[in-house]
Amino acid sequence: MGPARRPDRVRTRGLSLMLAEFSSVLRATMLGIQLGMTLALVAAGLTLIFGMLDVINFAHGSLYMIGGYLGVTIASQFGSFWLALLIAPLAVGVVAAAIEVFGLRALYGRNPLYHILLTFGIAIMVQGLVVEIWGGQSLRIEAPEMLSGTVSIGPVQYPVYWLFVLAISTVLIAAVWLMIDRSDLGILMRASAHDTEMVDALGIDVSKVFTGVFVFGAILAGIAGVLLGASRSVSPGMGFGVIIEAFVIVVIGGLGSFKGAVYGALLVGLVTAYGALIAPSVTDIFLFAMMAVVLMVRPNGLFGATEAA
Repeated sequence: MGPARRPDRVRTRGLSLMLAEFSSVLRATMLGIQLGMTLALVAAGLTLIFGMLDVINFAHGSLYMIGGYLGVTIASQFGSFWLALLIAPLAVGVVAAAIEVFGLRALYGRNPLYHILLTFGIAIMVQGLVVEIWGGQSLRIEAPEMLSGTVSIGPVQYPVYWLFVLAISTVLIAAVWLMIDRSDLGILMRASAHDTEMVDALGIDVSKVFTGVFVFGAILAGIAGVLLGASRSVSPGMGFGVIIEAFVIVVIGGLGSFKGAVYGALLVGLVTAYGALIAPSVTDIFLFAMMAVVLMVRPNGLFGATEAA
């Protein structure tokens, strides 16, 4: 009886291992898609600002960080995650408006190096202010009770909050995509980017359009800061961390391409999730290797050449 049962035990153990591996891969895939769609909010704002204003905004990660920290403060003071999700991104938009009006507006049409130096300096200043105000420790936004717990998706127990983040990020990205492609506002944005003088001759204040795009991109980053602040920790280094991921995304997708930002974000999210599953210590190497391969095959990014045409 003992030898006869041994193959059954081996078969059962093998099936258990296969099921565990499948569960791990499925969980990593779902996490990668959720992370990618959330990073798309950051990268979409960055690529919109570059496509419209021709500005490489190194302060974009700092706006994302401000969203996270304001979300922590509002949620702790008022005990409402939803209030934080509403107010914090709007406050980030106000900060972005001040940066654009009093800083970047005077530099339009000049060497892009001026934009880089200004926004990089703002990023360093914001990080210092964050440490002075909130300290250097990591903080976390408390997710609402209704989004706690897990839900079964096949063999995987997946957090309800992560599903919420995936859903709201997807809806926002789809709404922005439709706005750019189908609405009159999207037509105005594209016209202002391609022929500023003609739009100005029609009586439209292009400077206000530019400010609106910069603020809108910052609000998207602020939303991502609040959403990820309840699943990741909020820390002074998060701004520089996310800006690196965002630049990898826009380089892979193509500078100025909204479609490229979305697809690039999904690729980065999946590579990050699979890398954490396979070799967590070298996940960043996977990201930069993927970027290098894309640049060697398509120097303008996956969708950059199409957008330029």
